[in-house]
Amino acid sequence: MKKYFKQLSWPQRVMIIIAVMVLCIFSYYQTTGSLPLQKDTVTVSVQKSADGQSVIKMDDPNSQEIEKEFPMNMKEDEVMDAIHKMSHQKVESSKKWGAIPLTPGRVNQLLKVVQKNEKNYVNSSVYLDILERWSEGDFSTVDKDHNKIWNLQGGTVGKAVGILSPEDEKKYIEANFKVKQ
Repeated sequence: MKKYFKQLSWPQRVMIIIAVMVLCIFSYYQTTGSLPLQKDTVTVSVQKSADGQSVIKMDDPNSQEIEKEFPMNMKEDEVMDAIHKMSHQKVESSKKWGAIPLTPGRVNQLLKVVQKNEKNYVNSSVYLDILERWSEGDFSTVDKDHNKIWNLQGGTVGKAVGILSPEDEKKYIEANFKVKQ
């Protein structure tokens, strides 16, 4: 291999190196769902619920950004993918591909999208059930919600096995998003 590489001209070597780098970046994107520089910026706070439990609260970007992110003409597989990636923030799983901040504004916008397209989506009742609970702040079955979507997508690796503690959720957020203080 060394011998072959030495026979190549300088421009050919550069092209091979660039091709390998592009392949590596593409592979990373395919396995994680995002590039390291593409992290969403979020503001996070820890609050206490009525029963004294710690709860992670993330602020929304402005509504225009959310409407661009989740337009009313979203395809069903895009809705499914968004719900799946948002659930990653709260579930325990061996593998997670992709992350979208789970915020009230995003949940409400997706809920509007599904309601508008209810007749066109094969699994609209599943999405509505999940998003209506989430819009009320009920994440008690988020692991089951994740697995419903995961099954619809034909998942084989990364089944949710539980719900993250607030501390682990905060670690997930810090690892997957740019946290603004």
